[in-house]
Amino acid sequence: MRVLCLLIALLVSFAPLARGEASAPAAAETAASAAQPAAASTGAHPAPPKGPTPEDEADAKIGKRASEEVDKQYGDRILKNSPDLPRILKIIKQLKPYTEKPYQTYHVKVIATPEINAFALPGGYLYFTQGLLDAVESDDELAAVIGHEMGHVCLNHARKQMKRDKRYRKVLTPVIIASILANSDAVDPGQIATMGSLVVQDALNHYGREAEFQADYASVRYLYASKIYQPVAVLTVVEGLAHLEATRPQVEAGVFQTHPKPEERVAAVERELKALGVPIERRRVLKSISATAETITKDKRKIGEVRIGDHVLVQPAVTWKGISPAARAQHTAEALNRMLLANLQLMEISTTEKDGAASIIARGEVLLTILPGDAEFHKTTVKALSDQAMGALRAAFQEEKLKRFY
Repeated sequence: MRVLCLLIALLVSFAPLARGEASAPAAAETAASAAQPAAASTGAHPAPPKGPTPEDEADAKIGKRASEEVDKQYGDRILKNSPDLPRILKIIKQLKPYTEKPYQTYHVKVIATPEINAFALPGGYLYFTQGLLDAVESDDELAAVIGHEMGHVCLNHARKQMKRDKRYRKVLTPVIIASILANSDAVDPGQIATMGSLVVQDALNHYGREAEFQADYASVRYLYASKIYQPVAVLTVVEGLAHLEATRPQVEAGVFQTHPKPEERVAAVERELKALGVPIERRRVLKSISATAETITKDKRKIGEVRIGDHVLVQPAVTWKGISPAARAQHTAEALNRMLLANLQLMEISTTEKDGAASIIARGEVLLTILPGDAEFHKTTVKALSDQAMGALRAAFQEEKLKRFY
């Protein structure tokens, strides 16, 4: 039962990567100042130390003991040789230079559970569930999750929690806590173990409300500074987790009181992306539908063909206004892909008829026109070809929606 409760708390808390807080500007401002990445530091943001500080060394000891407890809890579900480890480690290496602790060493483990989650312990111990690794749709989305957990480590969220949470003072005196955090040689290993046990609980709860906003902010900044991964992936991840939470039965637990509402997290990430001038092009980082164009031969004649996903959208067969069938297909595919990146939805697409031809229009722009000559070549009617195109669009959008894991 305890494991189940921890997994529920873990899942609830990781919607961390989930949203922004329109109702808490103070928290957003704190996140903005605390999470400024080293790569973008100016005179107002001192450069990070070149190596581990005494505080970092203390956190490593605490994190090691906490990690041992997590490993004991999950037992043989900790995958020692996960095929996903090289992928995770590569992303960490690429993001590290843009964090507040570019010298930080990370210890990564994968938990064999279908739950979609991740959490971080002090000292760079990161855990990812197999469910999460299977759910993310691109390296960009995985980088968003990893950046969030690195943010917890680099912004010292565990240490800040240790200093302010009265639970620690109930089992350890303020003097002992201070000695542990200062990496004193006089500290008893058992006291570090006690601290580590409490840290595990905090990690599963993701260190509280403000820490989650800060980690979201940090992830956006790390990805943006790397110029390797698309920062919009932070948004798609938090939106996905918000959807996951909305479809789950509500759990009455105190943890809900310490985390931002999913819609607040999404709003905060969107604001940060807009502040950085990042286009909100979700389909760049998802396994999304896209249009392709090619020249095919039908009835011994070269014509164009546009597909959306696995569906034939249209096959232009005649030249129109000096534009060949292949060029007509290419124009349609390019226009459709541009709009898809800009989050085109099916409800924004309609059809119109004029002078015997049918056009499919999206956001006031003509995506394709079906001519009487096209219908004649295919031995059908303009309306039938128009209905076929709309059917292909509906099917592709529906399949895209169903493919989303979370």
